Amino acid sequence: MSASETTFLTHSNESAYHKCRRVIRNQAIRFRQFQFCLCAIILLVLIMILVAVVSYSLNEIHFNEEISQKNGTFTLKLSMSPNFIPSYHDLSDQELSEMIEAGQRAINHRHYLDSRATFHPVDEVSPNTRHQNAVKTSLFAGKLALAGVGELGATRYFQSIRKDTDIISRDIYFDGNWAPSGSSCSEYYISRCHDSSKYRTYDGTCNHPENRGAAFTPFSRSLPPDYADGIEAPRVAKSGKALPSARKISLLAHRPVSSSNPSFTVMLAVFGQFLDHDITATALSQGTNGSSLSCCPPDNLEHPECFPVFVGPGDPVYDVAGSKCMEFVRSAPAMQCKLGPRQQLTQVSAFIDGSTIYGSDKFLADSLRDFKDGQLKMYKLANGRTLLPQSTDFNDGCNREVENKRGRYCFLSGDARANENLHLTTMHLLWARQHNFIASELQKINPHWDDERLYQESRRIVGAQMQHITYREFVPVIIGKSEAHKRKLVPLDSNTYRESSGGDPAIANNFASAAFRFAHTLLPGLMKMTDAEKGTADYIQLHKILFNPYSLYGSSGVKSAIISATTNFIQKTSTHVSSQLTRHLFEDPLSNTNYSYNSTHHLPFVPCGLDLVSLNIQRGRDHGLPGYTAWREYCGLVRPRNFLQLRGIVDSDSFQQLPLLYEDVDDVDLYTGALAEIRMSDGLIGPTFTCLISQQFQRLQSGDRYWYESSQSPYPFTPDQLVQLRRSSLAKLICDCSDDIDEIQPLVMQSAGDGNPITLCDDIEGVDFSAWKEAN
Repeated sequence: MSASETTFLTHSNESAYHKCRRVIRNQAIRFRQFQFCLCAIILLVLIMILVAVVSYSLNEIHFNEEISQKNGTFTLKLSMSPNFIPSYHDLSDQELSEMIEAGQRAINHRHYLDSRATFHPVDEVSPNTRHQNAVKTSLFAGKLALAGVGELGATRYFQSIRKDTDIISRDIYFDGNWAPSGSSCSEYYISRCHDSSKYRTYDGTCNHPENRGAAFTPFSRSLPPDYADGIEAPRVAKSGKALPSARKISLLAHRPVSSSNPSFTVMLAVFGQFLDHDITATALSQGTNGSSLSCCPPDNLEHPECFPVFVGPGDPVYDVAGSKCMEFVRSAPAMQCKLGPRQQLTQVSAFIDGSTIYGSDKFLADSLRDFKDGQLKMYKLANGRTLLPQSTDFNDGCNREVENKRGRYCFLSGDARANENLHLTTMHLLWARQHNFIASELQKINPHWDDERLYQESRRIVGAQMQHITYREFVPVIIGKSEAHKRKLVPLDSNTYRESSGGDPAIANNFASAAFRFAHTLLPGLMKMTDAEKGTADYIQLHKILFNPYSLYGSSGVKSAIISATTNFIQKTSTHVSSQLTRHLFEDPLSNTNYSYNSTHHLPFVPCGLDLVSLNIQRGRDHGLPGYTAWREYCGLVRPRNFLQLRGIVDSDSFQQLPLLYEDVDDVDLYTGALAEIRMSDGLIGPTFTCLISQQFQRLQSGDRYWYESSQSPYPFTPDQLVQLRRSSLAKLICDCSDDIDEIQPLVMQSAGDGNPITLCDDIEGVDFSAWKEAN
């Protein structure tokens, strides 16, 4: 049968043509197989080469970092993701784009709300504006806060599309390019550092390898935050209801009961406040151009940064004054460069570095320098005495026209809170004089040193002395000597060094917004003030010395302030707080009333002060601090499951009051619960605050590359210098830097007595600066 279009092809009698085609086809197949194998081999070789190159590059980077560190330069990188490696996890490009849009919408909405908000007049003088000045927030912090607003907006969007209720535990790097000046997170958090630099930076960068503890960075968290919505809404009760008013808790659980502690002086609280301002400065939310929000009705109730303290009927102070509200603005959200719940930021470095004296940025530091012989600027009186430089800012909440007409102004220092109270201003003055005293001593033994060397060496010594005094005289009193020794929170002996473990020095949120505020309970309502010139004494209400430093201009002003701080007893640590702080905080100290009229809104200002306890409780809720019982569990203490289990843990009065205030024992605020605890044997505070405060001071010590006792510092103090630094004391500093103080007790934070007798200044051990003598 002949072949046709419908018959199958057959292979019989294959032609030479078809045979040739088959051979060629087979050769082509084998060639393609060879090509495939060759490509696979080449690809495998390329992968191996790439792996080798990457491995070599990483080793080379590490090697180069070691070399560059030896040469004095390295790069610190900080991004808020695990191991500081940017990672978007499984986010798609579309999700990232949508989250950036959501964040930008949040920022735009904040701008809109600010444009409609009501603000306190710049020249208004009231308790609230004084409070705002006491926690001054820079414009730069405000820019960072806007970036934080964007990140929170992106976080809310992420939670909505992913239904992720556990975003707290996830560290998802996120950069919306909202950092100041439009830079990215990676650009903002990269610091070019000189690893071999002998001196600290002013802002705390280039200290910790990940820039932890630097100014304008977030606080750290010891426990996940407890926000009502999981992201940023202030904490609510376990039942979901609102927590009791902070003012109600203040009135019932923190009633003013006088109970002095004759073992310790007010100087303990003064130094504690000075130290606190050196390591914490929480930024507050602001309005347009740094203006202060007004949060009480009828103003701004819908503004997300308003969180006023509402006052119930029958309030003994506010009800009489016709007010139902206490002003309260939330702390600014930090830029974290990641998705997650709200965090707050600090404006100063966490390190004990004397930023209260020098400032936390180079611009401020330079403005306080004389640029001659290493000296700080001082205001010189006609009699030769020196005071801090004068502040001519008439809107700082401190300056008063009646005093300014006499040529007397408030003061400038490294921290904006220096004028907050008379004793604190005096402490700032003493340390500024101490710097100049040291610079003069160093110039005597090293006349070849220039201004910069004298200034930086003096600053370095002052920082070391602050650290030594803190751990020798302050910390052991607060947590008790036994606890301080157990946790190695006391200076070493002789010329020995301490090995640094490189911990995280960042200030914990619980420390800044609750634990270290225990010292507010130490202050007596009445302060005995001695006029050293007239030889008379009088008692003055505590609120009368707030924002009132003018007595320092008097010939015996400094001496009187020091005698007052070193002779007045503190109050026992408890829930009880003076009415001077719960009823009269930031009242006008120069008049009997601060009643004034707001011509814009035709509303009278409340003729009474603020309540510090209410503000402290409200701040903890604002920051998302978990309740008191969670912190006991965190510290390894027994966690009470009901109010009855508080028996033996808190004082008898609190045992009765707390169930009347809170629905559930888990609702109790950290500040109130920890203050109610029965104090530990040889310390001033209970076990929960002892735990939290001790942990913070351990981290400040171990995480500071420039710690004065560290052998791993770029330029450690010599053994001879260490011996001299360990002879530093606050008493000797007072002797050297005050006016006409000839004798004092060696431990000024403790009362004079048999074990701490009044001693001639010449007999109190001091530093021999010859240990710093350098060969020409």
